[in-house]
Amino acid sequence: MKPARNQFQTPLFSARWASLPLAELMVLVMAALTRFWRLDYHSFWFDEIVSLDWAAYPPSDIWDIGFHLVREKHPPGYYLTLHFWQQLLEIFGLEQNDAALRSLGSLLGVLTVLGVLLLATRLSGRITGLIAALLVALSPALVWYSQEVRMFQPTVTAIVWAVYFLVSATSTPTQQATQQATQRLTYRTLYWIGLIFALVYALYSYLFAAFFLPGLGLSLLVLSWKRWRILAEGVAALGITTLLFLPLARNAWLINDTESPRMAAYEGFAANLWRQIEVFTLWKVDWNRWAVTGGVLLFAALALAGFAWWNGTDRRVAPLLLLWSLPTLLIAGLLQATNANIFKEDRYYLFLAPFVLWAVARAVVALAQRWRWMGWGSGAVTTLLLAAALPGLWTPGMLREDWRAAANYVAEYQSQSPGLSAGGVAHVNYLYPAVKWYLGQRIPPDRLPIFGLFGGPLTPDQMDDVIGPPLHGIETALGAQTTWLLQSHLAGVDDQGLVQRWLDEHYPLITEQYPTGIKLSGYALHTRYATLPTLAENALLPGAELAPAVELVACEVVTPQVAAQDERMHPPSGWVHIRLWLRATRALAVDHQLAAQVVGGDGVWGELLPHARSALDWFPTSTWTPGELMRVEADINLNPETQPADYKVMVGLDQQEQHLCGAVAVSADPTT
Repeated sequence: MKPARNQFQTPLFSARWASLPLAELMVLVMAALTRFWRLDYHSFWFDEIVSLDWAAYPPSDIWDIGFHLVREKHPPGYYLTLHFWQQLLEIFGLEQNDAALRSLGSLLGVLTVLGVLLLATRLSGRITGLIAALLVALSPALVWYSQEVRMFQPTVTAIVWAVYFLVSATSTPTQQATQQATQRLTYRTLYWIGLIFALVYALYSYLFAAFFLPGLGLSLLVLSWKRWRILAEGVAALGITTLLFLPLARNAWLINDTESPRMAAYEGFAANLWRQIEVFTLWKVDWNRWAVTGGVLLFAALALAGFAWWNGTDRRVAPLLLLWSLPTLLIAGLLQATNANIFKEDRYYLFLAPFVLWAVARAVVALAQRWRWMGWGSGAVTTLLLAAALPGLWTPGMLREDWRAAANYVAEYQSQSPGLSAGGVAHVNYLYPAVKWYLGQRIPPDRLPIFGLFGGPLTPDQMDDVIGPPLHGIETALGAQTTWLLQSHLAGVDDQGLVQRWLDEHYPLITEQYPTGIKLSGYALHTRYATLPTLAENALLPGAELAPAVELVACEVVTPQVAAQDERMHPPSGWVHIRLWLRATRALAVDHQLAAQVVGGDGVWGELLPHARSALDWFPTSTWTPGELMRVEADINLNPETQPADYKVMVGLDQQEQHLCGAVAVSADPTT
């Protein structure tokens, strides 16, 4: 196929703009900026931890597990890549660095933009290529998945470059002088090898990439029309690819879940097409629904125009873009008859996004050649819409599972609790790698052992013989005085919350935190003490009488620094956690209730946040043994309007006089 002739001699694009040498570089810089921006904002979520967990196996095991698709539903290609990437990072001590691990996907994301730039420029001209590459560089979904340690971005990269190699191979002339013909054959052979490698990598990283093969095969016919030698070479290359894929395809067929839900083929297909356009463009932007609908409608109209515009020097690009986009979705729609979840996730067909956005770019250029203002306007609006949607990717609303925040809280608590040993529980055993990844970086395992205890499904009749013994063993066998329960992904494992119920029935609750996608609960395995354990450095020893015969022996502000507004654990406000050591000097006849406040010079800025099942609920003051120390912990809920400053923490019982417990520094930064 001949590349499009100079598009720049139009009323829209003057020779001055056409000669800018840095335009392509600027697009690639934009792609790098969006993909490397705030790589460590989001903690790894469950699926990413699974990727890291599989990648930690020896390469032979990764291949065996991924190839047979029994223990893991995704093929081994990406996991092998991640394995060797992590080994490379280990040389620099970055093998557990979130940003460094994610940079693999970011690099591949930039390579995707480069591939689109080269491919679209070759077939549609420089301006279309620049616009298409810019749209791909700014697409929120493509940026998001390039920052995720999963196989979806690598598949996009492999598919784009497979198409590039196909176009390059079929664009190489066969009739030249002998020396040139030999050189051309060498280049063509390299392109075919590149095509095979890219396709096999995509297929062995993500099974849905197989849906792309029929459209790619048909595009070979378009690109090699009446050029039988090129066609034969292409058929051979695709045949080799198919043969290499067949063993994996056979395994995928054999383990196909016969219990998958089904629906009629192409049921809701129009809605699925609309959803794909939304995913490829504005995706999860938090705008007014009418604004989102209008924006997606603009992209959809331009994409349709780009697919339908068969005029101009790149008229054969329209059918090619259709073949690189529509057959995959048609195959998926047909397969709904065997699996109703085939359109379930946004990421499933992400590898089609570059071609749809290329169609949008074609429409922009076509409009510009006919109506200058419409071309400029549509190009500017689509670019600005994508750019405006990008910042939302790095906001709390896009958090999935904030394991880092959960681990940070536990680590900070334990750093302020030198005398209280602890044990952690990743409720469901397959969450253990996520807890270990973040908590293990903050606290050595000998100081805070972590356990993934339970598979499922758990039933009430297992409370005494399956659930209770390992939980009780954290106290009895380990001698731990605190335990942390982290819960997520409980569906089908512990639908009735039996693990938490057992802990609630046996130990006082010290706090509950709610990082996105997770519930973090702390329990005091020991409440009664004969002597004070080692206290935090900021501990006060007031020796004050909070109520008749109730002495405040010591007080610790476990969170000496908090933010007034909290985005990660429990929006909208921060919580101050305190630990009191109380003692009855004689037998008590009444049950007192705790009171606590954060106060400043101009008033009260925080009040006690009651937790059910606290130490005073478990051990009312009327049951205390005189002389015995009682451990009582509580949270104080801050007013989110609290100004940055140092505040006093005051505690008391009932409505009686409160006494100084310590100080807390309140920050305005909600990420503190």
